[in-house]
Amino acid sequence: MIAVHITSEVYPFSRTGMLGDSVFGLAKSQASLGQETVVFSPMYTSAGCYEPYGLVKGRDITVYAAGVCYFFTTFSTQLDGVRYVFFNNEELYNRRYIYGTSSYDYSDNDIRYGMFCMASLQYIREESIHPDIIHCHEWQAGLVPVYKHLFYEDIKAKIVFTIHDITFQGVFGKFSIQSLGLPWEMYNIEELEFYENISLLKGGATHSDFITLLSPTYAKEVQTEENSFGLGSFMAKFEDRIEGILGGIDYDRFNPETDQFIKMNYNADTVQHKLVNKEDFLSETGLGNTELPLFLLETKFTERKGLELLADCADKLAEIPANFAILGYGEPKFCSKFKEIANNHNNVFTSIGISESMLHKAYAAADFVLRPSLSDPCGKSQMLGMRYGALPVVRRTGGLIDTVVDIEDGGYGFFMDGYSRHDLIKQINRAVDFFQNKAILFEYAAKVMRLDFSWMRTAEKFILLYQRILGGS
Repeated sequence: MIAVHITSEVYPFSRTGMLGDSVFGLAKSQASLGQETVVFSPMYTSAGCYEPYGLVKGRDITVYAAGVCYFFTTFSTQLDGVRYVFFNNEELYNRRYIYGTSSYDYSDNDIRYGMFCMASLQYIREESIHPDIIHCHEWQAGLVPVYKHLFYEDIKAKIVFTIHDITFQGVFGKFSIQSLGLPWEMYNIEELEFYENISLLKGGATHSDFITLLSPTYAKEVQTEENSFGLGSFMAKFEDRIEGILGGIDYDRFNPETDQFIKMNYNADTVQHKLVNKEDFLSETGLGNTELPLFLLETKFTERKGLELLADCADKLAEIPANFAILGYGEPKFCSKFKEIANNHNNVFTSIGISESMLHKAYAAADFVLRPSLSDPCGKSQMLGMRYGALPVVRRTGGLIDTVVDIEDGGYGFFMDGYSRHDLIKQINRAVDFFQNKAILFEYAAKVMRLDFSWMRTAEKFILLYQRILGGS
């Protein structure tokens, strides 16, 4: 079986968040399980990191839309058993940022990703790859199913469309239909139309064979109006071909037993060595007193991540006998706010723009990981925290429900049931109280380190799904 993943970003070549990590982890794990795996992605010549990987120039691809010619040069390489094919177009992708700045998106993102979708299908046709599965990721690949339906019916592959975060729907003005070379007949509520605009996510969902999300709970949530950003009734139509498969983290990249970034390596049997890493991190960040619990919040600074709750709690946090490390990047208003909080409170450290080294050191040091999200498609930080022996303090939503069980229910975490400052402070205080018994703390730290949130587990489930879609067992 051959699977081709089509994505707008993939680690380590390009990355803005969870999408790049997810495609890399899934593809790598599928290849290790013996599945022939290929990844297609744009080549961001200013943002990417390609030179160390020995790219080989391949076929040139030309596609047309609305009378305009788009020319792509392809390059390929092998990494971890996966073949990567990059589509280079200087005008479309040689820019400072991948999608735009934190304040605005590039106005031609519809063309940038629509033409990438068409070029991907043209490459499959000309190279005679004959994939069994084309696995499209997020709205940026949403026109692959649409173009296949319209112009590439000779490609017989089944299409899986994964929505990583329904917040991002690829919404553009309705006249994008013309510049994308699509017929106006597709401007209807069942396909592309979305409140007098068009949504490329809708197109991908409508014309794919199966839809997945990276959380069983989130897959149910997006079929409701409360959690779907206007697409609840639309998504509910696909109930018989939608499934949540829990995402994961890369157990090779994030392994406290071999991690080269941290002061002392450890595993579930030697979890007390976290203290050495905690001392190192506190010293580096200027936080004091290793006897206090360390809470880590690491996330992209966007709405619905609980950031406004944490910011509103700043004065209360200063009164709690604990340290707080806040790592992230994103919306300027949150970056400025958390810089200000760190300047005003001695027990808060903020880092805007996370280095790989800082990321690993923070998780190896943390006693608890905060993720107070209003909604959460899957969540990575709580899984990374547990991989490094930190207990999760999270809100009961989305993928957090699928990965965390409250201590009072025989589990290992602390759940916020509501979404308020009171709920957040209450669970932080529960964790602070739990921290006082170090023997029990280490016992639970070892417990969460033994849980399996690897991409290998996820890859196995996706391969079974592919087989099912293809008519196998």
